[in-house]
Amino acid sequence: MRYITLLLLLFSLCAQSSEQPMLTDLSSLQWQNRIIVVNEVADAEKAASLLEDNAAGVTDRDLLWLVFKDSRTLTNYSGPMAPELKANTLQTYRIEPGQVILIGKDGGVKDRLDQVDLEALFADIDAMPMRRNEMRE
Repeated sequence: MRYITLLLLLFSLCAQSSEQPMLTDLSSLQWQNRIIVVNEVADAEKAASLLEDNAAGVTDRDLLWLVFKDSRTLTNYSGPMAPELKANTLQTYRIEPGQVILIGKDGGVKDRLDQVDLEALFADIDAMPMRRNEMRE
């Protein structure tokens, strides 16, 4: 019985350590993910659907995406998001309504578009030196 309790405790600790942290801003994702932020585009659901439909390419490129629409955030981030995430992100990266930005793993803005152009975003990512190294490995 003692070993079962110990195993359950160990399993619980492992499960808790694998949970994603609450996102209040994007700084905790630096050097882990590239990020696409879509802010208040005309058809947010269509933008999110496009990103979901290209999950293999998104995953391969270590992409996390956020689609802001009114008070909702559509995303592939699996953890909790703080209410201030949208405001913090828009302020930090100076994102206007209708804009789409690509943030590199280094935290810098790599591209700023007026629409979701996944082909262009993937091409920009694939041209990055860090991504080229990832593809070689």
